[in-house]
Amino acid sequence: MTTMDFIQKSGVKIPNAVVVSGITQEAEQDEQVMDFLKQYGKIDRVLLVDDSQSEFFQNLIVEYSSGSAIEGLEPHLPYTCTARGDSTVLYEVKTLSSAYATKVGSNVTKTYLAELKQLAKLSGKGYSEVLKEMMSQIGEDVEAMQHMTEGSSPRRVETTGLSPFAQGEPQLHPSFPDITPSSKVAIDPVTHTNATKVPSLSLSDANPPDVQKVVVEHIVRGQDSVHRMQTQVRLRTFSGKTPTPNHETDYDTWRTHIELLQNDLSMSPLQISRKILENLLPPAADVVKGLRPESPPAAYLQLLDSAFGTVEDREELFAQFLNTLQDSGEKPSTYLHRLQLALSRATKRGGVAHEEVDKHLLKQFCRGCWDNTLLSTLQLEQKKSSPPRFSDLLVMIRSEEDRQQAKSNRMKKHIGITKQKAHVQFHGAYVSETEEKNVSSIGDIEDLRKQVASLQSQLTTFMSQKKTKGATGKGFAGKHQSKTSKPDDTDTGMLRQTKKKQTYKPKPWYCFNCGEDGHIAPSCTDPANPRLVAEKKRQLEEKRHQWEAQNGSNTPLND
Repeated sequence: MTTMDFIQKSGVKIPNAVVVSGITQEAEQDEQVMDFLKQYGKIDRVLLVDDSQSEFFQNLIVEYSSGSAIEGLEPHLPYTCTARGDSTVLYEVKTLSSAYATKVGSNVTKTYLAELKQLAKLSGKGYSEVLKEMMSQIGEDVEAMQHMTEGSSPRRVETTGLSPFAQGEPQLHPSFPDITPSSKVAIDPVTHTNATKVPSLSLSDANPPDVQKVVVEHIVRGQDSVHRMQTQVRLRTFSGKTPTPNHETDYDTWRTHIELLQNDLSMSPLQISRKILENLLPPAADVVKGLRPESPPAAYLQLLDSAFGTVEDREELFAQFLNTLQDSGEKPSTYLHRLQLALSRATKRGGVAHEEVDKHLLKQFCRGCWDNTLLSTLQLEQKKSSPPRFSDLLVMIRSEEDRQQAKSNRMKKHIGITKQKAHVQFHGAYVSETEEKNVSSIGDIEDLRKQVASLQSQLTTFMSQKKTKGATGKGFAGKHQSKTSKPDDTDTGMLRQTKKKQTYKPKPWYCFNCGEDGHIAPSCTDPANPRLVAEKKRQLEEKRHQWEAQNGSNTPLND
């Protein structure tokens, strides 16, 4: 049962009734709103709408005995109030005529239009054509009513076909306009209850010129805005060349723009296909040359996906996402952007569920970001159970980066000058020590070089003497003795001859710090041993005296 059927069956006088919503069916709370309504007149009856199919289900219809109560109550409507002791209960009071006209009238209009569509379908005509015929017929009826009202003299009009809820009440429906002074009708007091006034409704009243102007302007502006929007849509070209030229875009970005155009209801599929062709350059344009001009956008995208789309499967894309780590010198926010791009590709291929995107993004960021200070400050490890969205996470990271950068700048301004002075002083002392070590190292290298040259000259002298002895042949015994001599005896004799025929003056062979052999003082790590150093120095002096006694005063030039 609809609302209209319920009201007609109950015989409710719509002009004298109000409808109350928010009824709790509790006497103490509902009595509050009833006391308010009783202040404006006598209540004839109260009806509770218990039909679940009605628009006023569980609402209360209150009917007054006269229309004067509605006249006094109407300035306060719609009226809302809350129940005493329970602020969650909200009552709303409004006239039944306004609610009835809004809900029931809209249903009637929808039903009428549905019948017109069915009529157009059965007759084979267009719906717009049938609607125009109905509108022209309504205009003719309104014009006929206007001529009838103007041509007839003021008289009383008896009503014979009124609805049951309009026959018993002399008050007019609020939707009827007031009668102008020029069109007053003489009403007999005896027959006042059965008489009504015919409203003067002209064609200009039903369709005023101002309304026509507004409607036409709205239609024209709407068409202009749609045309302007379609002409202003500019897509960057795509050719499929590698690397991507500066004036073009990559395929994923270009395809995203096409998907947005597909969701635009103001553009037809043919217009979208035209946009695709206009923004393709070879070799991408050559891929779709085999399609017909009337092909839908999906056909173009299918071919382009096969030629330029991602070919990795979802497992490979997800593995690439897991192997995406922060590069050296890369900001955490930039790293998050790369992660989100890799994750979006995996999501499109079905590698990650949409509801788990934020979870995987935060988990991989904590795994691949090397800035532990940022992770601990933002407590991102603790947020894995309820991860934030990408936008919120990006704002958090950028804010922390700015805070750390500002703190670093303040620290440099405060202690940067003092730190630089201390560094300069220490650097000067370090350079001086290095120079001393370098000087001593250079001297040691020169000594070693001289010793190597001395050994080479001694070896040359020994080899020449050996050849001379072999050529003279002083006797078989000497040869036999030379052949049967042991290697140790030969080595001992060579060393003795080397000592006797030493060309260069003996050099220090010990460390000046600890006295041990095999290293020099700059590289010595042993504790100082002055006693051993003095002993080695004494031995050096003795060797030098022996060398001077053997070689006389003829000192080599390079000594």
